[in-house]
Parts: sequence; structure tokens; C-alpha cells
Amino acid sequence: MKISLGLLEVSGLALAINTADAMVKSAAVTLVGIDTAKGGGWMTIKITGDVAAVNAALSTGAALAEKHSGLVAKALLARPNEQLLQQVVPTTPVKQPQAEPAAVAEPVTASEPEAEVQPATSFTVTEVVESASEVSESGVQETEPEAAPYEGQATCNLCQDPLCPRQKGEPRNKCIHARGHA
Repeated sequence: MKISLGLLEVSGLALAINTADAMVKSAAVTLVGIDTAKGGGWMTIKITGDVAAVNAALSTGAALAEKHSGLVAKALLARPNEQLLQQVVPTTPVKQPQAEPAAVAEPVTASEPEAEVQPATSFTVTEVVESASEVSESGVQETEPEAAPYEGQATCNLCQDPLCPRQKGEPRNKCIHARGHA
């Protein structure tokens, strides 16, 4: 069987991990790695396997990345040159953690007397003295309420419109003033 190489480039680490997971689950491929690309926060997902499996995994990953507006590029190299494959795919295999053998419980025989249950030792409770400034007269600790955003505060850092549902850090296409939606 000839090995083929699939490369998928997406924007963002979280999307790269999510996409790589979907790709590996969708087809019989091996995840070679997730590497950072130069600039823009792009990540390259590398997979290997037979041509059909890699093509199916790339299609799945590209669809997921496109759905989240993070697809940059995809490439399928069917039967790449050995020298290229040696440069892209690391030669040291990933070490799998060793599974510890399950401990076998020894059967308890009826002839063994069970140990008597001893009562728990009593603990002494110490009083905690708090400063008078932290505790009110009624004994309830006073805390300052957290600053809640007021009604007219903008959450979108692009348009600064209080009616925009976009939060800072979300994709630009969720902004109501994004190009094509205004």
C-alpha cells in the first residue's frame, strides 16, 4: 500500500485540534502532527494513510473548518517522494503509554474474622477570628458586588454597537455590521 500525505491549514489552535479529531475519527488515517504555520495564527494538520482515506479525512476536515470560517488551504499528495515524506513525517514513533495490569482482588474467605470498626477520633474545633471590617454587625460577611455591564455597553469591539450580539473574540461574521450584513 502506498502512503499518501494530507495537509490541512486552518486558523487557530482550538479549531485545528477539533478538526484533527474529526479527521481521524472519520477515516482510517494517522495523525502525524499539528504544526504552527508562519503568521496569522494558522495551524497545519498533517495526516497519512491510503489515498481514499486521506481524501475522505481532508474533505471532512475542510467542511468543519469552513463551517467555523477557519479554512485556509488543503492539499493531498498521493504517493509523495520518499525524501519529501522523510522531511514531513518524523521518523521516531510516538510512544504509547503502557497500560498497567489490572490488580486482581483476592477473594475474602469466611474464616477470616473481620476487623472491628473503630470510631473516628474527635477533632477540636478552633475559632476563627475575622477582622471587624470584613464582618458586619449581623454576622454576614460583606462583599462588593461585581461590576455588571450596563444596558448600553457594547460587547463587540469592531462596531461598538450595544445591539450587536457578537462578543469580543468571536468571528467577525457574527457582527451585525460585518460586510454584507449592514
